[in-house]
Amino acid sequence: MARSLLPSKNREAARSARARLHRAARREIHQELAEWSKSGDLEADPPAFAPWEAREIRDAVNWRRGGDKVNPFIRWATVRTRGLRREDRLSHVRSLVSKGVIGEHALGHLEDTAAFRDPVEAAWRNRSWLRHGRRRRAGLMDRGEQAQLLRALLEEADGQRTLNRFLRERHPWPRTLTAPAAAPCHHRPRAMPPYRPLLGAHDVLPFLDSLEPNAHGRYSSAWGTLTPPVHWMRLFLQRFKEHRGHIPSVRAALEAEGLLKPLPPEGVRAPGR
Repeated sequence: MARSLLPSKNREAARSARARLHRAARREIHQELAEWSKSGDLEADPPAFAPWEAREIRDAVNWRRGGDKVNPFIRWATVRTRGLRREDRLSHVRSLVSKGVIGEHALGHLEDTAAFRDPVEAAWRNRSWLRHGRRRRAGLMDRGEQAQLLRALLEEADGQRTLNRFLRERHPWPRTLTAPAAAPCHHRPRAMPPYRPLLGAHDVLPFLDSLEPNAHGRYSSAWGTLTPPVHWMRLFLQRFKEHRGHIPSVRAALEAEGLLKPLPPEGVRAPGR
């Protein structure tokens, strides 16, 4: 039963995601090292090499683990331990499964199920998760930080052009969303606002005003109902902040993620122009 958890339904996609993350990190590191070596200051500290990679890899691992086929094992373990006390169930299953990575992997999926979860520990985890959620919401970019990042973006070479090109390429994305006619109204794609570029420093606040929240007053909602300019603008600013305002690194990361088309070489016209 423990071995039945090993085949994941997301194996190929997980490998592709891992390769994409490592490729984006390598490209960023190469560009950071090139900029650092060009400065000629040997006393300067080397840049932080892709500090976001560990978090992204951890999220990819959790996503892959979510594709494991765990329901047969959970049902089997629940039936085998139905007559035992709650605190003895996990240790009993540990004695049944094989020792090593396979057994620990199976027990890791079993610890958070209702039949094996400790109520006291679950309550403590819920309180800890609520505190984490409050800290996370406090760390989100507010309007003032967005305006500050946009002004810093305008001071960088190709910053404004890269942002507008990113928003223009991401803008047609919701047009491909479709929903059945019988789908609830809140699950249907909504009308997309027109493409709105950033015109300059004088346009920072009007640009933010043009990014309207959804009908519930929030900037995110169910899949397919997200207001695209808000989502993509915030994603670009997050990348801009993570890469410390270095536009080539931002552009390389977005290209590696498949969110931005690479620029053609100099002297070569882009298709359709």
